Amino acid sequence: MKYTKNIFGLLMLLSFASVAFGQLTILSGSSQATQYSLVQDIATIVADTLGFKIENKSTNGAADNFNQLVDPKSPYKLAILQADYLYFMKAQDMRVNTEKTKNLKVVVPLGYQQIHLVTKTGRGINGLKDLNGKVVSLGSEDQGTYRTASIIKERSQGNWTAVNTPFEDCFRDLTTDQISAFFIVSSAPIQKLDVDPQSMGVQLSLVPLVNYNDWAKYYKADTIHKSDYKWLDHDVPTFSVPSVLVVNESKLTGNDHDEIMKLKSGMQSKMPELKATGHPQWKKINLQDWDESNWPLYK
Repeated sequence: MKYTKNIFGLLMLLSFASVAFGQLTILSGSSQATQYSLVQDIATIVADTLGFKIENKSTNGAADNFNQLVDPKSPYKLAILQADYLYFMKAQDMRVNTEKTKNLKVVVPLGYQQIHLVTKTGRGINGLKDLNGKVVSLGSEDQGTYRTASIIKERSQGNWTAVNTPFEDCFRDLTTDQISAFFIVSSAPIQKLDVDPQSMGVQLSLVPLVNYNDWAKYYKADTIHKSDYKWLDHDVPTFSVPSVLVVNESKLTGNDHDEIMKLKSGMQSKMPELKATGHPQWKKINLQDWDESNWPLYK
């Protein structure tokens, strides 16, 4: 009986080992975020050609991703980040003499995330200057939106009251007038915003963003198109932030390098299928569109 139990225990250990081995986990974001959908597409469309599994791990957002990626006690090696968050943390390293970003490399770029500034129609908010004196949500501190919106407020010298409402609660708080507007940085269309206008209790508007006080110096001019949202009746100028898949080289062991390179080539070879059947963002993604002067690539 003891022998049988030992064999059974060994088989269980081997079973658990087979699950853990041959798998890459990617920290994506909230299950409602575009980043989560992109990783889900990689897990379902690309992984079949790789010889190992891709696990899509939902998180609270870019800050959460970064913290887990750089924490030496955390097992996670790959995460999606907004590039401005990466640059901000690099500057933070320089300010406080730390090295959190030292071993981070960009695996592939994943297109751009548009800056959405959402308000209620009729509020008289037609630009960033109209936020002065208003209560505006920057998102929760775990989300990349919070960092982008904080940068916008600081650089534009905005005189508005910032609150940290999670995106999931922003629509509710806007409806009940607890906030006048909220920021969300994600690739359009954002699933939770893409609702039928007949089912909405209030009419939403996107605030056009223009550059003043040079706040948008390091952002890319972009457009949120009226075709992105059912309730939008015109194109809205904005700016966007690069989204990148990042690896912490200091955590890589064994076959990790080969698997990450297979992931890169697998994504490239499966790009036609990703564009055809995956999230609409894939149609805008060019895996070669990265300037190494901005951040080094993983090779």
